[in-house]
Amino acid sequence: MGNFLISLRDFDIEGKPGTKMGKITTHFDIPDGQSLYYLREDVPQKLWLDRLRLAGTRVLVFVHGFADDAEKVIQRHLAIKRQLLPGITLVSFDWPAGNDIDPYVTDKANATLSAPKLMTDCLNVLVAGKLFDAANIHLFAHSMGGYVTETAFQGQSSTKINHVLMAAADVDQSNYVRDSTSLTTFLGKCTDLTAYWSTDDAALQDSEKINPYTPLGLKGYPDPDTPGRCSSVQCTTYYNKYVKNLGQPGNYSHIWYIVYEPTSPLHNDFYGDMNRTLPLPPSPTPPPSSPTRSLGFVLRRPT
Repeated sequence: MGNFLISLRDFDIEGKPGTKMGKITTHFDIPDGQSLYYLREDVPQKLWLDRLRLAGTRVLVFVHGFADDAEKVIQRHLAIKRQLLPGITLVSFDWPAGNDIDPYVTDKANATLSAPKLMTDCLNVLVAGKLFDAANIHLFAHSMGGYVTETAFQGQSSTKINHVLMAAADVDQSNYVRDSTSLTTFLGKCTDLTAYWSTDDAALQDSEKINPYTPLGLKGYPDPDTPGRCSSVQCTTYYNKYVKNLGQPGNYSHIWYIVYEPTSPLHNDFYGDMNRTLPLPPSPTPPPSSPTRSLGFVLRRPT
């Protein structure tokens, strides 16, 4: 056990999770080695919370992105969990993505419906229920998970968590203008926000063509100077120097933040930055020790 998940999905007659909004929120504690969860394994919320509290005092909530069905969400969950420092418990918020018919539009409609529940059925429960100190609750959103988070954070909830990290976020860059109402409201729900972005993200290049906006995860914040309490991490150079290779899946430029597990260099610098950020407030990344990055570019926050 120890793979914690909150699901908003519906279930078919066999109890397999689908791609539509379910009538109730379900909770799972999935054993290692299990590739999918089923309705019969739903854990009552109180018992689920008791198990989560026993697992540790710090929690990272993961909000997945576009086209991720339930099985893929577990794959993403396990990939992230392998890279986290000890003492941080991962909770995946599984909203119903992975639709086959008109996938982008349908997934985004589900993301909109799911956003309020990120607050009411996840963050509020963890923080307002006094189970965890708000300073020990963090959130990592990927892709359209950034839109779920952004929409949730525009609501009226008084819940405030600590660090929010968004990689390849498919959200409107203009909502993150310095001192804008949208950014001010967002930052009212967290201590700070880090945006990881790459101009070579093929999925977000497509998003820019079909949406009337430039994604934050494609080009970063619109201001020349990063807004206060925000960090901007340009990942294009790192992706091209270390990650990009022939024969990778077509969406790899979008999902590498999560799935890249290199042999050389010795670690995924995205997780290196994440792990430096979660225990303490963000600070400039120190130069890497030799020989890990003795030659070439290092993914680091600007000083």
